[in-house]
Amino acid sequence: VGAPLVGRSLRIASMTRLKLPRGALLSCLRKPTLCQARHLSDHGSAWKRIQEDRFGAKVGSSRSHASASDAAAATSLLSFIEERENIVVISGAGISTESDIPDYRGPKGAYTTGFKPVMHQKFVSCEKTRRRYWGRSQLGWPKFSLCRPNAGHFGLARLEAIGRVKAIVTQNVDRLHQAAGSREVLELHGTTHTVGCLSCDYQACRESFQRTLDALNPGPGNVGDVGNIDEVARHTTPEGTPGLQRPDGDVEAEIGAGYVVPACPRCGGILKPDVTFFGDNVPRWRVDAANDLVASSDGVLVVGSSLMTFSAFRLAKLAEKEGKKIAVLNMGHTRIDGMASVVVKCEAPIGQAMSQIIKCGNF
Repeated sequence: VGAPLVGRSLRIASMTRLKLPRGALLSCLRKPTLCQARHLSDHGSAWKRIQEDRFGAKVGSSRSHASASDAAAATSLLSFIEERENIVVISGAGISTESDIPDYRGPKGAYTTGFKPVMHQKFVSCEKTRRRYWGRSQLGWPKFSLCRPNAGHFGLARLEAIGRVKAIVTQNVDRLHQAAGSREVLELHGTTHTVGCLSCDYQACRESFQRTLDALNPGPGNVGDVGNIDEVARHTTPEGTPGLQRPDGDVEAEIGAGYVVPACPRCGGILKPDVTFFGDNVPRWRVDAANDLVASSDGVLVVGSSLMTFSAFRLAKLAEKEGKKIAVLNMGHTRIDGMASVVVKCEAPIGQAMSQIIKCGNF
């Protein structure tokens, strides 16, 4: 928390926009929340109280200026949502960190810990790369598949249910939005939950494919202990820490030459997760669908994404071109910081922020 607000236009909602009387909001909870901060003239004091009660942190007087900005940003984010009924959300890995799935660029993110992504051409052309990918995926899938939605996912699902959010364009492959109840979800980069053949139209769900991998590759990677990944990782690898979970569900582990990768049962072709690997292109139909959603929206909300991947960044550029306003809820720098169409940026833990927005807006 503590980044300055971004954008030239920042509106603070008036008291008349509230769905609950002021007195009710101020007395509804024993501890101060963003709801109460919204109606206190001293935003700095309000945010200081929120920090100390919610996070157990003591906020010094030197933070008072940034605290006022933070509370105003949270207020403006709520106003942004209240004023719209056709929002398109662009979500990224940051929304799933509270579900114990790491992001890419955070302090403990994949890139920070030595992650080297699988390149599409390497996967297609190199059997060793396919062994490496599927072996690590087999080890990581049990834990990854047990991850559950957090308050951020549930908050967005609620906003969709009441007609504020039109659709979610997610860069994530974990399907936690759908698990939380969101119906209109476009998986821009695909999903790890399905596996397909590169030569024919064969598809399988990841759970059934996991059983195939387990049958073909019993032993250290098939111990059924999803809480002790370090013990099944063979060696410390150059790519990163052994046993470390990655955003797409695999873990760091050395996979031997004897690992068996099944071929397509229909045509003998190469099986690949339904994920757009680095170096590949997002399918045209997904790009067109995402563009249509943004163009027909009345605003874009970026949640948990730095928009560093071009496929997501160009959606923000399209929104700006179409005259759409953009709000950002993300911890840290984004690629669109400073863009004129960004009317508010709120830096706060996503799950907590979404929970407070739902409460404050009486959604």
